[in-house]
This record gives sequence, structure tokens and C-alpha cells, in this order.
Amino acid sequence: MNDPFDSLQEQLTHLEAGEPLETVGADLPEAEAGLLQMAAALRAVPAPERSLNTVSTQRMELIRAAKSFKILNTLPNTDEVRRLGQPARAQSWWPLALAGGVAAMFACALVVAALAGAVWLWRSSPQPSVAQPHSPAATAVAQASPATVALAAPDPQHAVLAEARGLVEIQSSDGAWAAADAGQTLAAGQRVRTGALSGVSLAFYDGSLARLGPNAEVSVDSLDAQKTGSRVILLSQWSGDSKHDVAHSDDPASRYEVATPSGVGSAKGTSFRVSVTVLLVRFDVDEGVVAVTHLNVTVIVVAGQTTIVPPGEAPQEPVFHISGEGEVTAIGDIWRIGGQTFLTNSSTVVVGDPQVGDWVAVEGRILSDGTRFADRITLLHHSTENQFSFTGTVEVISGTQWTIAGRVVRVDDLTKIDEGIAVGDQVEVQGGIAQDGTWWASSITRTAANGFEFTGVVQSIISDTWTISGISVTVNVSTTIEAGIVVSDVVHVEGEILDDGTWLATSIQKTAENTFDFTGVVISMDPWIVDGVPISVTEQTTIDEGIDIGNRVRVVGRVLADGTWLAESITQLDEGKRHHVEFTARVESIGPAFWVVGGVPVSVTEQTKIDNGIEVGDLVTVKGNLLPDGTVVAKKIRLASPTQGCVETSVVVQTINADQIVLLNGQTIPLDGKAKVKGKVNVASIVIVLACADADGNITIVSITVVYQLDALPPPPPQDNGGQDKDKDKDKHPDCKEGPGRGEGLCKHDDDDDDDD
Repeated sequence: MNDPFDSLQEQLTHLEAGEPLETVGADLPEAEAGLLQMAAALRAVPAPERSLNTVSTQRMELIRAAKSFKILNTLPNTDEVRRLGQPARAQSWWPLALAGGVAAMFACALVVAALAGAVWLWRSSPQPSVAQPHSPAATAVAQASPATVALAAPDPQHAVLAEARGLVEIQSSDGAWAAADAGQTLAAGQRVRTGALSGVSLAFYDGSLARLGPNAEVSVDSLDAQKTGSRVILLSQWSGDSKHDVAHSDDPASRYEVATPSGVGSAKGTSFRVSVTVLLVRFDVDEGVVAVTHLNVTVIVVAGQTTIVPPGEAPQEPVFHISGEGEVTAIGDIWRIGGQTFLTNSSTVVVGDPQVGDWVAVEGRILSDGTRFADRITLLHHSTENQFSFTGTVEVISGTQWTIAGRVVRVDDLTKIDEGIAVGDQVEVQGGIAQDGTWWASSITRTAANGFEFTGVVQSIISDTWTISGISVTVNVSTTIEAGIVVSDVVHVEGEILDDGTWLATSIQKTAENTFDFTGVVISMDPWIVDGVPISVTEQTTIDEGIDIGNRVRVVGRVLADGTWLAESITQLDEGKRHHVEFTARVESIGPAFWVVGGVPVSVTEQTKIDNGIEVGDLVTVKGNLLPDGTVVAKKIRLASPTQGCVETSVVVQTINADQIVLLNGQTIPLDGKAKVKGKVNVASIVIVLACADADGNITIVSITVVYQLDALPPPPPQDNGGQDKDKDKDKHPDCKEGPGRGEGLCKHDDDDDDDD
């Protein structure tokens, strides 16, 4: 093989399978055979407990060392550098480190790291990759970032913390809470909780996984997660959201239960979610079956269904789930999102104050009468129509208008302008475009060469160093800090990344926002790491073409509820691209050399990339550069909202024939080949229907996915529950006293749900 790492890993695999060392290393070059022999010897040596923070910091130190030796600029294959985001691939740098005499000591360090990595690979069982927060002492390059490693519980009586982001705490035996890192373990009787913009996973010995969202608290009541035989995992969830992926167990005595203040969910080999609020408890099932019990009443919730348990009441009859994203076209008691109508009431949680024109995510259910009800509506981003942003040099300052990068922008008393801006300064301008094409600035802010701003949760405050969502931030006498900030507060931080990699804060203020905006050097693109900060991207992330390792970029996005940094855009700043401009508006005219978009003349060239089918009246996003005379030269013109959004609905198939599918809610879907069908659709199949609405409100069925097969069609919903909510038998089983809601009803059904695999 050309890659020494791949070659060594292949031999390690053979060795682990039981082949003799002499056989495995027979055909290896002398150097690799020696390494293999050393690694084999290390297997017999008890390894000390690894400090994952130290490993992560060392990995990022190697990256910084490589940058200082300018190795990044001499690589023949940039794909090798992109592997830096994957710790186990650091070994692929051996030949590079040997390329020059200056790097000889660096090569030795890499060989040691490679051997340690090999031993670690042997000692780890396959688990989801997890993020490791850094300690306050982490170096500036490493400060933000979660290293990706595999973690597994050491034994059936413990769970290991994995994928920790933001503030995660464990309660000790004396009741005090202390910050926790990924890699720590929990046993029965302990509690774990997360802060705002935070999340953590509990990985169990049998392969089950419980993921906690922000502001969640869970206690481990009983734990014996055997891989064979009777598996027992009993949890109590006191607040927040969680998602559970339960490993399948063939033993009928196995139990995986989540108790809440209003009921217990019992599952086997199932994927489900639990949400606990002061208003209600909600169980959503994605795969398999969950039995939910409260007040001596049990309901069976299958894939695609949800049940609600209000305080003091029995579980409601399961209904089907609906979720999606889309543009808001109406708000009030009835919302219209992505072309779909949703009923809301006082129990609906609305996050971010979305308005008409904004883009939101919606989670809800289909009531028995077919009404769509929204349980949660979350703002994803505000409407971008007739909005612009660009960076450039200030050329003229006057009372009512400024000239920046050749572009005249109007200002008034409502424009927020940083103090002390002078001609020649680099600034960012944001604002709106009037009908006559005038650019009105809503803000003009100074942009440092390495400026940053982000929202995060305070994890620690130690002297002049704060740790905020994994990033080590330095403060000094010039830093403006809002009074009263404590650990667990959500804050907005602004500052500058110094030449030595230090993130120096100029301002730390409490906030309810969840955005970030910073500039830095691209260290890895698979996954994305910019100046040590791991960045998540999706198909919706706009990324400039031509970005490569070592380029300076600006990253703008939002911090998700679990602490993930999700980029909305990654913009290249090298090669004079600081005069980048972006705005969204409607097309007014289309010409061979000039378009008019939102009243703004836009120059197009042979290099301009234009989406097919754009017509006058369409909403588009223009990305390009400002020439010295203020002309906008487009690099891209893309449709901004080809759809109003898409919604996924879980429903039951009532009948099916060669021409159409009839759903239990009365909807008919033609089988004309336009909708992609995944799985075998039968009568009583539970399917997820993905429907998307265009700008005119026309709805298209995109796909139909089978998630579960019922034995028969469900009966019509009852008109009255017959007073079953009043049944409150108080008898208890001893095993049912561990945690909220764990009562006789569930114990009574333990044997009944053995077939709910």
C-alpha cells in the first residue's frame, strides 16, 4: 500500500484476529515490521487511563507545529491534510515529517503518537464519534475544539459520557454538581445534567445510547447493561429532551426504561425521544415500539407515533408525528408553515420570535380529527428578502451617507455605528435595500483582521481565562464584561484572534441569541476546522468555491441547541476578496450584461454562475464583489426560495393499488413515479410522507418511506376515554419505585411488552 498508516492498520487487524506476529510481519519492510513488533508488545502492557483533553490538545499542537514548519504549503496531496480532522489519521504525516532535517524531531513525536493511537484503536470498541471539550489550559489553536474519538463503557455497571458539548455536570454523593468531561463514567445512583447550548451522550456497555439535549437532567436508577442475558437500564428524566437508541436484546427479562414525572417508557431494540416540560411529557417513537404507562394505564406507541402525558393524567391515545421546515406565511392561533396549516395554543413552545417571512422548524402531531397541531416552532433564520451585507474600506463619511468600497450607503439615527470608525478602516455593513435601490445601513461595524463573535455557555471562569463552549477566551483590563455573569450563563463574546492564536475578548455580555461570526485559517475541510473550531456544514451551507487548506475564511452561522456550530456560510477572504457582497432581493429585469435585482444594477459575465430557470419576479441571492466604483459584479445568482419548505408526516396506509395509495387521513397519493418509494408498502404500513410546497403554495409529494408494519389497521379513535384517566390504583411493586412515574402500571405490563422488539 502507498499509505504507511493503512498498511500498519491492516496488519494490526490481522494481529487482533489472532494471526501470529511472525506471519503478519513476514512481508513488511524492516521499519514497519519494527513498529508492528513494538505495537504488539504494547498490547501486553496495562495502559494508563488516557486524558482525552490532553490527547486532543496534543493533536491540535501537531497541527500548529505543522503550520509553523510550513508543511501545509508543501503537501503534494491536500486530501492528506484534510485527514487532520480525524485523530486516528495523524500517522499519515510520517513521510512528510521526514522530508527535511528541520522536521526530524517532529517526526519522532509523530511516531510516538502513532503507536499510542494504534494501542488506543485496539482498546476501543466501535462507538459513535464524540466531541471532547478542552480544558481552560488548552492551547489557542486547540481551544475550541472537540476531538473525535471512540468511547465505550468499561463494564455493564457504568455508562461513559460521550459527545460532550458546552456545560455538562455530574452530581456527586454529597449533592454538589461538578463540571464533567467526555470520558467520565456514571454508575447507578448518579445524575448528569446539561446547560443551555449543551449536550452529552451516555454510552452503555451493550451498545445502547442516550443523547441529552440542552437543559436536560437524567439520573441513572439501575444499571446492568449486559451484552447477553438480562440487560437492565433504568433512567429517570427530570427535564429537557433526550433521544434513545436501544440495542436489541433477545432476553425477555431485559428492561430499558425512561421514567418521567408523568409516566414511564419501556422499550427494546427501539429508537425513541422523550421531552419533559412543566406542561407535559411527550414520547416520540422513531423505530420499533415503546410502552408508555402512567396512572395504571398503558398505551403502545409504534414508529411514527407520539403520545402526550399531561400532569396528573393518563397517557393520551398515540397519534402520528409531523415535522419539517418552511417559510412562515401566517401566525396567530393558526400558523401556516411551508404550505401547511398548524393549530397552536398556550402549550405550544415558540422559540426566537419568528415573524411572517421567516424560516422556521416545526414539530407537532396529527390529532384524531386530522388537524395538524404544532408543539414547537423554532426560528431558524429571519427573512433575507431585500437584505444585504458586505465588507470593505471606508472612503467617505458624512452625516447621511457613507462611501464604503465604492458603494454609497445611507445612514440615519437608527443605524448602529461602532464608535471611532475613521476613513481607511475595514468595516462590515448590513442593511436593507429600498424599492428605488438605495442601500440603507442598519449597522456599520469595525472588522478586525482576525475578529470573532460568538454565543456560548460559560463553562469556567479562572482568573483571566474563561472557557466558553469549549473555547478558551482571554480577558484583560480592557475587556467589557457584564456584571453578574456566572458559570452556566449564555453569553455573546466579541474580540480578536491574536497572531499567537489567543482569542482575546473585548466584550462578554449576557444574551439570548445563538449566532457566531469569525475569521480564521482553514485547518481541515473534512471535517471543517477553522482556527481550531470544528464547524458542521449541511447542503444548505453556502461555501465559496476554491477554498483550500491554509486559506483565510469568514464563517457565519448559529449555535444549535446541543452546542454544535452549524455554518450558514463560509466565505473566502484571501486574494482581495474582502470586498465580497451578498444580498437577496427580487429580479426586476434580466439582460445579457446587466440585471436589476431589488433596484440594484448587477453586472454579469461569462464567469457568473446562474441557476437555471430564473425569471423576473423570482427571489434570488446575489453573491459577488464590489468594484472600486461601487459596481456589483455577480459571481453567483441563485434562487433563494425555490420552495416554501418541506414537512414530514407519519401516517398509516389504508388501501393500495397499482395507481394510488390511500392514507388513513384520507389523503391520496398517485403512484405515477414522481414520488420515491422506499420499502414495501402494504395495507397498515406506517409511512413517512415528505411533502414540499413551492412559492405558489403547490404541494408535491417527494418521497414515501416505510418505517413500520402494523398487524392490522388501527380502530377509529374513541369518542370518550370512559373515565380511564381516573383509575389511580396505588399498589406498587418494589422495583417500580425508582424514579418519577415508575409505578404499578408499568410493572404489570413488563411481561406483556416482551414482543415489542
